[in-house]
Amino acid sequence: MTGKIFKDKRIVFALSILLSFVLWLVVSLFLRPTGEIVISGVGVNVNVQSGILGELGLSAIEGAERTVDVTISGQRSVIGGISAEDISISPSLSGVTGAGIFELELRASNNSSKEFEIVNISPSTIIVKFDKYIDKIISVEYIINGEYNIPDEYIQEEIFTDPKEIVITGPEIDISTIDRAVVEVELNGDFESTFSVAGELVLVDKDGEPVAYNPEKVTLSDYTATVNVPVHKMAKMPISFDYINVPAFFDTSKIRYSLSTDSIIVEGEDYYINKYSEFFVGYVDMSLISLDNPSFRFNVILPEGLTIQDYVDEVNIDFDLEGYVEREFNVTQINIINDPKEYKVTSNAQKISVKLIGPEDVIDSLSAKDIVVEVDMSTREISQTGQYRVRANVFLPGGENAWAIGDYSVTITAKAR
Repeated sequence: MTGKIFKDKRIVFALSILLSFVLWLVVSLFLRPTGEIVISGVGVNVNVQSGILGELGLSAIEGAERTVDVTISGQRSVIGGISAEDISISPSLSGVTGAGIFELELRASNNSSKEFEIVNISPSTIIVKFDKYIDKIISVEYIINGEYNIPDEYIQEEIFTDPKEIVITGPEIDISTIDRAVVEVELNGDFESTFSVAGELVLVDKDGEPVAYNPEKVTLSDYTATVNVPVHKMAKMPISFDYINVPAFFDTSKIRYSLSTDSIIVEGEDYYINKYSEFFVGYVDMSLISLDNPSFRFNVILPEGLTIQDYVDEVNIDFDLEGYVEREFNVTQINIINDPKEYKVTSNAQKISVKLIGPEDVIDSLSAKDIVVEVDMSTREISQTGQYRVRANVFLPGGENAWAIGDYSVTITAKAR
């Protein structure tokens, strides 16, 4: 039976393998218990001594990302279980004094609690490039290609980019030649409103030549920019104003005046230009127009969406009072209207002095009986008996071309009915 087994070649081969392994195990454990092996793919950690690099403001730019082979020795039962994670490789940075390319000697250390010795590192040195990482602010410029047209009734404002500046970050040596960023766009056709076109940014030197850069090392705060072309419509808007405290029956069209400018030129988007047909500067208080005060000045404050194009910042209204005179009248016609149901209201004054202004022939034709002082009690709340001061209005029932100067009031007495 035994003879038959040894005649089977397959069985003999398997027994030979088994016997060889047993012999190797006996030799390794008992006759030769120590040995050497090579651990491949051990990573180099350049930042182990980052304190030195930090003081110099340096970073490893090239050559730091690599692995080496490490030969170790020790008990075969131990080193057989060693991996790349059990070993630390760091370069000696003592010779690094600034930016540049340096050949660094590698050092290895046991990174575990296992017992083994490091015999060799292959390669034993690495070449690393160091430089400072900096931030640099550069302007963004634009180049417009093509042909576009702005109609005559429109105006093109200053073209601008968004953003106007970008920040580039990278090794100092790599970005030192970068002067600015340029966005190039194509524009064609007619434009009657503001328009924008986006494009990619290209970094250029001071001569405008493109600068190639490694995007893994150099980063940009923005990689695209928008070219904005503001286009506004222009329009000529007439100046207008209105009156307050106009006496009853008075025709304001009889007052002569002149404007420092009768119109202004404004610009804005179509929506805002079409929204307004005139520019209203404000109100003139008729009770303030007098020989000593014939002019009124208004600041130009444009509505939202409009800007002035001809740099007018104020409008003057000058009233032509040539041939006008001023005269005082003692008016006895003091009428109280709209008095409350609960109270009887009477004027404490029997007469009131009123100053009128108007053409000399009109003033000469007037007397006190042509003038009415009216007290409208609907403008003042009466809650109890007593005396009240109430605003009074002065007017000429005949509609003569004259008006009262200043403000007037009358003291009244309210008694319960």
